Amino acid sequence: MATISVSTRVALCVALGGFIFGFDASVISGVVPFISKLFGLSDWQIGAVVSAPTLGAVFSAMGVSTLADRFGRKPILISIAAIYAISAAYSALAPNFESLVIARFIGGLGFGSLVLAPIYISEIAPPHQRGRLVSFNQLNIVVGFSIAYFVNYFIVQAVSNAYSWAPPQSMVSAPWRWMLGLELLPALAYIALLFKIPESPRWLMLNNYSARATDVVKKSSQAIM
Repeated sequence: MATISVSTRVALCVALGGFIFGFDASVISGVVPFISKLFGLSDWQIGAVVSAPTLGAVFSAMGVSTLADRFGRKPILISIAAIYAISAAYSALAPNFESLVIARFIGGLGFGSLVLAPIYISEIAPPHQRGRLVSFNQLNIVVGFSIAYFVNYFIVQAVSNAYSWAPPQSMVSAPWRWMLGLELLPALAYIALLFKIPESPRWLMLNNYSARATDVVKKSSQAIM
């Protein structure tokens, strides 16, 4: 029976942040036509909604490494996952243009996972697996891009009553809210998974937790079913 190392399993968990980033970056493409009509947005307002996460990402990228060095990789990754969840819920419930921009900006703060996830994975991966495991994060970004487009497509089809199982009234009234709100599912899964991962052995060593670091390294190289 095939086995998988603990480090590979952990890398897959952490790389889910890349999926959420990709999904968040792409799902807005299906949202724009609906919110433009609903809120009567001008071109610059549409640009503000679409680009708000980028501004949040600027602040996140500047501070995430410092915070991770001080408090640990795991707590900051969990905080990032919580930010994704808050942003998804707030975006789906946004009553107006201003609220949606703020919600999207908050989501951009979670883009710090693009910086921190590869750092964490590289620190916990065995040398001979490091390149492959770090690539999981980049691969998940592309998967997130793709899934978002399919999600938008199926929701639009549901709005047009192409699927008998879809709840047409709720879909028709606010399909864009479903598009944005579905990000909450992987975000909550990300939070749950991150609670199960160990702290980075490198961070533990740098902060004089050598015994814990050694234990993490030993367990990370073990194989599981």
